Amino acid sequence: MHDATTTLSEFLAAASAKQPTPGGGAVAALAGALAAAMGEMVLNYSVGKKDLAAHSGHNAQTVRELTAIRHDLLRLMVKDQAAFAELTAAKKAGEDSLTLVRVCVDVPRAISRHAIRTLELAIAVAPTSNPFLLSDLAVCGECAMAALRSGLHSAAANLGDILEPERSTTSNDLEAVRVEGVRLIQQLTSAIAARQAGS
Repeated sequence: MHDATTTLSEFLAAASAKQPTPGGGAVAALAGALAAAMGEMVLNYSVGKKDLAAHSGHNAQTVRELTAIRHDLLRLMVKDQAAFAELTAAKKAGEDSLTLVRVCVDVPRAISRHAIRTLELAIAVAPTSNPFLLSDLAVCGECAMAALRSGLHSAAANLGDILEPERSTTSNDLEAVRVEGVRLIQQLTSAIAARQAGS
């Protein structure tokens, strides 16, 4: 199982290998963790900066939330691998796997929701963070969108094993997350462009 102690080279080698895990869900979680880390870096260069002193409290709180998101995404990276391994084993054994299918949908869906929150936080600090790191805040947003979209793809891949009406309800929820993500990345991009134009 690949977790936070796995080196980058080891993870990439494992992801490229002919084996089921780590797969798309784990990669989505890693992309989300990278997004959070970029946001943290931007704010760590913002907290304590004299001309941003009025925003230090909010920026510091946002750092803490992004750190929590990053750690949770690394836990979800492990959970996604475990869930898929258990689902594969259950299917091979001919066992009832509906509960495990739901987990394989819910884990990447949670990854996508963390990406939504990361985008919301990035938008909130776009006007209050170090202007010299706005490009890194943009990278935060782009990585969050990669995590969001990848998580949704991974979740949707398992919907075929869920019966109606649950399948349609879940599919509609995933689409709502996608639409919200597109709205947020556009908002973040506009906020960064406006700040860059005014600096």
